[in-house]
Amino acid sequence: MFYIRCKNVEQRNGLLKYLNSEGINAVFHYISLHSSPFYSQKHDGRKLLQTDAFTDTLIRLPLYYDLNEVDQEIVISKTLEFKG
Repeated sequence: MFYIRCKNVEQRNGLLKYLNSEGINAVFHYISLHSSPFYSQKHDGRKLLQTDAFTDTLIRLPLYYDLNEVDQEIVISKTLEFKG
């Protein structure tokens, strides 16, 4: 798995929008367990700032068995081009 951690949720959303507009299927990566539909009712309500920070900032980059080197270079270059 390849992921990027952005500075904040705004940067994450901007990078996702940019990559997807360039035909790169990057996705929102992480939902913390205490926020998930399954576990939210079981959570005791404590603030979990570190896990929430990851929820707001992680992006998963494309990774699949036939991702070739040319496509890898495109993902890298477009990610580096983003100004956010």
